[in-house]
Amino acid sequence: MEKPEVEHISNDEKSDGSRVVDKFPPEARAEAGVLLQVECTEGTSLRLAEDGHTVLLPQPTDDPNDPLNWSSRKKHLILLVVAWAALTSDFTSAAGSAPVILQAAEWHKSPNSVNHNNSINVLMMAIGGLIWVPMTSIIGRAPTLFWSTFLGLIFSILSSVSTNFEMFMGVRAIQGLFLTSGQTIAIAFIKDIFFFHERARKIGLWALMYITSPYWGPLLANFVIGETHQWQDAFWLGVGVNGISLLLILAFLDETWYNRDLPSSAQPSRGQGFFSRLLRLTGLWQIKHHSGYFESVYDAYKRVLLILSKPVILLVLAAYFMCFAWAIGVNISTAILFGLPQAMGGYGYSFTQLGYLHFAPIVGVFLGEIFGHFFNDHLTRRYVRKHNGVFEPEARLMTIYISAVPMIAGLVLMGQALHKHLSVAAIVVGWGMHAFGIMLTSVAVASYLLDAYPSAPAEVCGLTNVFRALSGFSVGYYQQPWGAKVGYDVSFGTQACIVAASMILIAIVHRFGHQLRLKFGQVR
Repeated sequence: MEKPEVEHISNDEKSDGSRVVDKFPPEARAEAGVLLQVECTEGTSLRLAEDGHTVLLPQPTDDPNDPLNWSSRKKHLILLVVAWAALTSDFTSAAGSAPVILQAAEWHKSPNSVNHNNSINVLMMAIGGLIWVPMTSIIGRAPTLFWSTFLGLIFSILSSVSTNFEMFMGVRAIQGLFLTSGQTIAIAFIKDIFFFHERARKIGLWALMYITSPYWGPLLANFVIGETHQWQDAFWLGVGVNGISLLLILAFLDETWYNRDLPSSAQPSRGQGFFSRLLRLTGLWQIKHHSGYFESVYDAYKRVLLILSKPVILLVLAAYFMCFAWAIGVNISTAILFGLPQAMGGYGYSFTQLGYLHFAPIVGVFLGEIFGHFFNDHLTRRYVRKHNGVFEPEARLMTIYISAVPMIAGLVLMGQALHKHLSVAAIVVGWGMHAFGIMLTSVAVASYLLDAYPSAPAEVCGLTNVFRALSGFSVGYYQQPWGAKVGYDVSFGTQACIVAASMILIAIVHRFGHQLRLKFGQVR
């Protein structure tokens, strides 16, 4: 699609609808960064926020259908929808770790063998990211989330009524494939409706639900099956969570993609009311206006490959891979690590006790959000103040160094506690510290990649999810056998060393990211 001639519109000039507002006008660009603040407003053509100094990026149009111009209420309801959709994926996936001992008894298998369904589910979540990311550019954001959630709900129901392990294993795999869309494409929605200076906080709010979801799932599932002693009830819980997601989508979601390469007069009409919005949810509106407005299948998949050609992205995601694996590994192995009798090397916890144990990482994530909510903005303001109003994405990476400290300490403490059978307090503190660090890292990684490559939010978010899921997919297979063989102090200590080594990759990006982004360019 060839970009039309661009003419920037000043603050006082109203568009007649025939011109294109440059989303990143030349005066807002600064080599490999962007201008976020201006001190003198006289003579500037840049549109500013209400404070009179913060530059609005992308620059909004005068079109009321421009998602950047939507009301704060509508924007935050959509943020709630996509955050809940992201929650359903890991909630449903991780809830499967709670009933493995009950399933093992029913199907006459070892708990570790039954736990493989959770690893397969995570693997399919990674593969799903490679499907749903291009779909957001081909058929739009809203239809991708609507249909994948609808089909994910169907397979969630099937997982609850499975009559044998083989059927259950297959259904869990397909369930992961569909439900992963919520966490894979959420950043694209956030990028579409919020300005540059707002995104870190909004990503933090989204991540609060997203990162806690794999802990809420087993927490509530353990409470439920602790009362009913029926493994199916853990998955009916997932059905309820997915059903709420579908209802939220029907009630509040709208298509957020807005082609800024077209003038307002060439934008397709977006009707008001529920029926018009339903056409955009189901994809009928997108089919009608596909030509020239959405991308072809070839172009959409080409963008994914282009993203993989950027060294900065690969380095950051490799570091994230090395950090996040252990969060997934501990979580999907909890029932085995803590639920087995003490004679078999576990803690002998009941389902209810296992449920309470999951409050530790949830509290850690909440504390991480509170800290990061203010610290990330502080970093941005400090950097902008020191660099004459210019912001570069590498400023986001400082948070990751800080997050490494609680991640490493938490893993070491958990390993020592498991090896020496220390008080549960040591597990609680260690797991909470690790979750605190994971929260900070996740927000920093998402914010950095979105700032560095703003033209490809869905692709960046999707590949982040692919690396995240792949990192944890295999850990469920070897987490417990590895610790039993060499000692949990050694296995968790090794994991802590891997997290420490990942900081080398972050340091490389911190030092050379500016030059690498300039050399290899943006994704067009």
